[in-house]
Amino acid sequence: MARPPDTLSADTRAALDAGVRLFDDGRFFDAHEVWEDAWRDEAGAPRLALQGLIQIAAGFHKGLVQGRPAGMVRLLGAGLGKLEASGGVGGLALSTFVVEVERWRAAARRWAEGGEQPRMRVPRLR
Repeated sequence: MARPPDTLSADTRAALDAGVRLFDDGRFFDAHEVWEDAWRDEAGAPRLALQGLIQIAAGFHKGLVQGRPAGMVRLLGAGLGKLEASGGVGGLALSTFVVEVERWRAAARRWAEGGEQPRMRVPRLR
């Protein structure tokens, strides 16, 4: 039996929760990997939201681990667009998260243009 389009499978729910913990611990690449496994199995709005989270995690990895602010700007922007278009996923309260990621994107843009690396607190999902 197919599940309703706005619900998550048990595996996706577990992956979403594990990725949230990893992201909030600053383990952006690991969060990206966990969410990517779930993303492959999803469709519709949950798939789009997971892709947005994946891109945001990859953006923070690109900027804060690899020191590549232009890539960070691009990935954060793409991820934000997908999160907004999806309407969210799994009951996560994303409004504050989205605002904080937008602030990071603006700061990363200044960094990419020759400014200093941002020293703000990284957004948390929980």
